[in-house]
Amino acid sequence: MARCSFFSFSYEDVKNFRVNVVRNSWLHHQDDQTFYDRSIWEEERVKTPTRIKSIIDEGLVGTSVTAVLIGSDTASRRYVKYELARSFERGNGILGVHINRIRDKYSCTAAKGLNPLDRFGFEISENGKKIWFYELINGRWYKFEDLPEINNKKSNTLYFEGGWFSNDFGKFFRFSDYFETYCWINDNGYRNYCHWVEAAAEDAGR
Repeated sequence: MARCSFFSFSYEDVKNFRVNVVRNSWLHHQDDQTFYDRSIWEEERVKTPTRIKSIIDEGLVGTSVTAVLIGSDTASRRYVKYELARSFERGNGILGVHINRIRDKYSCTAAKGLNPLDRFGFEISENGKKIWFYELINGRWYKFEDLPEINNKKSNTLYFEGGWFSNDFGKFFRFSDYFETYCWINDNGYRNYCHWVEAAAEDAGR
């Protein structure tokens, strides 16, 4: 089944072509109909935070999976975190993919970056009705100001049919507790990415 994917990334990795390698990989698997690219494909320009969030929200419409392409500085990018929060809210499957070992236009690799899924988390309220988002900054967890909380809609809640188990209420989780991360080179993303996408979608009930 073809999936509609949203790619979350740092624009530095567009400039060095690593993001392009992943996003264009579907061109070589058209017979498989593995995924469609529904993400934002444009240069980063001067925009207001409200406009940037609006562009992200529009880009997520119709998607079932969000893939975070992890370069050297992706974890520090403000709007990558916003994309994660919005993807979670809409019930998308989520996965991370390290891309630092993809060679850039100068045939160089890069330092492995921190995983955003390790540094972004959520807490379920004691009554299970609210979910709060947190980001890790200098070793401490802070409320994520761009989207501090969402209603816990049972129809969109990930992984558990009908909603979270009651014994998860009041608990905190990192995104990496629920979502897988791969390496494009070491885990053969060229061959396996479509399987990662499908697994993420199925885990989310999409």
